[in-house]
Amino acid sequence: MSGEKRLLEALLATTRLIAANHPLQEVVHRLADELNGLLNADRCSVLILDEEDHQLAFHDSSALSQWERENIRFRMGEGVAGWVAQHREPVLIPDVSVDPRFKKHDGQIRNMVSMICVPLEMHRRLIGVLTLTTAKAEHVFTQEEMELVVLIAAHISLALESHRLYELSVLDGLTNIYNRRYLDQRLSQELADSIRHEKPLTVALLDLDNFKKLNDGYGHQAGDQVLCELTGLLSQELRQHDVLARYGGEEFALILAGTSGPDGLHLGERLRALVESRDFFYKNQKLPVTISLGLATFPENGQDKMTLLRAADKALYRAKESGRNRVEASKE
Repeated sequence: MSGEKRLLEALLATTRLIAANHPLQEVVHRLADELNGLLNADRCSVLILDEEDHQLAFHDSSALSQWERENIRFRMGEGVAGWVAQHREPVLIPDVSVDPRFKKHDGQIRNMVSMICVPLEMHRRLIGVLTLTTAKAEHVFTQEEMELVVLIAAHISLALESHRLYELSVLDGLTNIYNRRYLDQRLSQELADSIRHEKPLTVALLDLDNFKKLNDGYGHQAGDQVLCELTGLLSQELRQHDVLARYGGEEFALILAGTSGPDGLHLGERLRALVESRDFFYKNQKLPVTISLGLATFPENGQDKMTLLRAADKALYRAKESGRNRVEASKE
């Protein structure tokens, strides 16, 4: 297959990935793999600019060690990556050992010879940089290869920007978990999958008990802090494919794909007990924080999204009426 055809196919595959809203990590990793194959590079890395501390950190890389991922950062103007980020210009370096911009970290043992580094930009906003390196003296990148990397970088920038805008549309501004819009979309998808494969799905609605009293007694900043701490605590206990979303105010929703009613009830009780045992503080004052949960399971409690949510809501109401700090399953 010719290089031009391989490039065209790589760009076409990338466009499909971006349009389909595939996970960002998958899109970037696929692009890195394509570049490695097209240019026979030893490593392709994407470094993203942290807009708060103005440092570049690895987002994805082929053959990246754990030490490199956790320790290597570049300030603006520092190293080749920092220079490219600061000047917004691509560079081709035949031999990094004689380039004054190159910075080797003490714990970095990987050998590097030739390098291409290009900025990732969208609408004149710097997103990060893309780097490719070789490890053998006889393998030096060419000007034509750098032009190819610049072209691919434009697609990576588009993927990163599209993902950023998508996250802004589906994430709750306070807690940084999914919002009601995403919940509705994802529940429809997961329910269709459960119907197709005849597998269970449990929906849980959970509510902070006496949250208005907490806000009135300690202030809304205390309430906001509790909401953020609570979502962080719950997220750590959930599986990677479980979905936690803010349903509204102090109410949250869980989508537990592949989870039966008894298993969902067991998880709900575990989460309830976890929150009850956790000490929440605001300005050295201990806050009274407990949660109540209501659960409904497909197919026994409903065959569609709205029926399941209504069943879970009625179960949550029973939990509240029964004294709060409880878990109730739907009886419908």
